[in-house]
Amino acid sequence: MVNLRDAFRVHPDAMGHVPPKEVTNNRVIALGMFGACAAIMYGYDLGFIGGVITLPAFLADFDLTKAPADYVTNFSSNVVSVFQAGAVGGALISSPMANGLGRRWSIIINLVIYTLGAALMTGASGQAGVGLIYTGRLLTGWAVGASSMITPVYVAECSPAHIRGRLVGLYEVGVQFGTMVGFWIPYAVLQTQKGTVQWRLPFALQLIPAVACIVAMWFLKESPRFTAKKFGQEKASHDLAYIRGLPEDHPYVRAELNSIMEQVAFEHAQTASLEKFTALRRTFGKANARRLITGVLVMVFFQMAGTNAVNYYSPLIFQSFGLSSSSAKLFATGVYGVVRFVATLIAMVFFTDRFGRVQMLVWGGGAMAVFMWIIGALTHTFPPQAAGAAISSAQLAAIVMIFLWAVSFCFSYAGIPWIYCAEIFPLDIRVFCMAICTAVHWLFNLMIAKSVPYMITNLVPGGLFFIFAACTTVGSVLEYFFMPETKGRTLEEIEAAFEGKKVGRSTMAERMQEKESHEFKERRESGDDKLEV
Repeated sequence: MVNLRDAFRVHPDAMGHVPPKEVTNNRVIALGMFGACAAIMYGYDLGFIGGVITLPAFLADFDLTKAPADYVTNFSSNVVSVFQAGAVGGALISSPMANGLGRRWSIIINLVIYTLGAALMTGASGQAGVGLIYTGRLLTGWAVGASSMITPVYVAECSPAHIRGRLVGLYEVGVQFGTMVGFWIPYAVLQTQKGTVQWRLPFALQLIPAVACIVAMWFLKESPRFTAKKFGQEKASHDLAYIRGLPEDHPYVRAELNSIMEQVAFEHAQTASLEKFTALRRTFGKANARRLITGVLVMVFFQMAGTNAVNYYSPLIFQSFGLSSSSAKLFATGVYGVVRFVATLIAMVFFTDRFGRVQMLVWGGGAMAVFMWIIGALTHTFPPQAAGAAISSAQLAAIVMIFLWAVSFCFSYAGIPWIYCAEIFPLDIRVFCMAICTAVHWLFNLMIAKSVPYMITNLVPGGLFFIFAACTTVGSVLEYFFMPETKGRTLEEIEAAFEGKKVGRSTMAERMQEKESHEFKERRESGDDKLEV
């Protein structure tokens, strides 16, 4: 049997140091798996809704079969976009909740909201049920928008520095898994189910990851960084030691706890004289400007890379490559989802903490730009032919390029923006800044969902791909020159890097051993050289 913890082990650094083996334990693995499970809700909602609202049983039960075409189009557009509108609100309102109630309880509350929304949609029917569908989509969108901000922050704050990227990266693995399942579910129920159950089953499946996450949260601790800020050092020490699988007096735990408490004390000293609007002043102040702009731009480039254009409108995208039959478009869409999931799993588990965040964004984004430029050129030069015509070699090349583009996305923008934004902000305004970045992410998501159909119709062939290629090219250049690296650094070291301070290559393991050596020297000088570690 494969031991999952093996995927999270690291090799010794140049000095031969590694964190204690107990740090990579089942609790931190469970933490990462929880993040992945929470993300499945997000991904599934992205993938399944477009197919479900076209199912014959759904059209019949909601009296859409004989409705005017413009009404059906408007209904479909509203069902898709109301989710994203809810996500924007959820991302923004989650900040005060996470700072007041804590990361853990905020996640639990939003999971309950998601469950309620999924239940409303599952029970809706007929014209009277249209309002329940809209309400359910709004609630699930609200919960997903909130959890997409809080969950990466929660996982990042609980994770050891040496595997933080992989644990947070499992969130994106969950998104891609959920999207892949969502792509295939409508096709599966179309082939196997008749009547109302044909569309109720996909809606009901939303409840499975939601309930699983609610159960899991009862066994997970609050973020030690939040606990240190709200309840002090004693409780933070207890929670941190529990998560790390070490005694409270272990040098590794003491070193990490000291780093956390120093940062908390520094932030308290900075904000002691401020009362109202402290978060706003800190967030939009000069000291945080570079971090906030960087986080917002990373999310903008995430969306403008074109991923959700392909997610939402993959049948139209593959049709522009010459796949005219419904079965061929659906099959290509399903394969596209599988490719993204496998590539994201490999990237997040095995590469995120071996290569730098910025390095993966720049090189992966650069590859995406190249593939998009090629796709645009091929589509512009060899536009779709009449339905039923054989696929040309140029169109086949464009299909291959879109899959290569998807792999490049999974090694760059698929998970790195969430990891990076969860790492770069100071503790006292981290969730508020993350909320802003997440809201921008959802705003551009909404813009893409609304505008892409018109862009496909009104732009010259290949024009859509040229826009995405240009945006990704600009993003790679800016990221290369202006983004500090965060790989392997503690959250406190990352803050120093954004402030322009020189940050050495020391790691938590090195500081732990330095502390051990210092304590051993003190014991030896005092005559007690039996220091226990």
